[in-house]
Amino acid sequence: MGFIVNKLVLIGSLGLVLGACSAATDMEESSKNTTDEAVVETVEAVEETEEKSIVADEMTTTFYPEVTRLRHLTEEDLEWCDIIITRLNAIDDFSGDRETVYEIAEEYGEDPEELYFDWLEIWDAKVHGDNGNYAILSEAYSKLTTEIIEKNIVGEKIEHSSSRSSLDEGNLTTFVQHELDVDGELYEVAYVIEHRDDYKIAEIIEFSVNGEKIDL
Repeated sequence: MGFIVNKLVLIGSLGLVLGACSAATDMEESSKNTTDEAVVETVEAVEETEEKSIVADEMTTTFYPEVTRLRHLTEEDLEWCDIIITRLNAIDDFSGDRETVYEIAEEYGEDPEELYFDWLEIWDAKVHGDNGNYAILSEAYSKLTTEIIEKNIVGEKIEHSSSRSSLDEGNLTTFVQHELDVDGELYEVAYVIEHRDDYKIAEIIEFSVNGEKIDL
């Protein structure tokens, strides 16, 4: 009888041992699966972060903007400038430049369209003349910044939220900052343009996204 009881105890013990081994194996496999899943998730997270980069793999830093040779201002040009500026400053109904210049032309017996065309050139020379004989005017400047973004920022949908710029006349550099919506996420893109060869060459010398500098 004692032998039968001992045998049953031995069988029970073996069952407990096998059960424990099985549980330990299950725990090891579960732990291994959890570790593997964690590694996979980490790798996927890293890959996802890399995929979110909005900067092109190969940066384009040299651009050739459209440049305008400024008008050489004569004494007559400066006189017209004083007349038109004085009239514009006195207007309080916010009427446009063209309408005002047309009125002045009629008063002085000048061709309205010709005087307006001259006025645009005179004003551009007044605004940009201190920086040389050439300038990137507003339309050409807009094309330049658009091209810079198109060449260096990647995304399915890129929209401009806002932008600002400032020219350092001493160093002939322009600092530009854009707020961009790229595929539904907002980014701050900033860069510095160095102007050379009478503004005919625009070289990007600094570029950053959300304050992080990008190697050029």
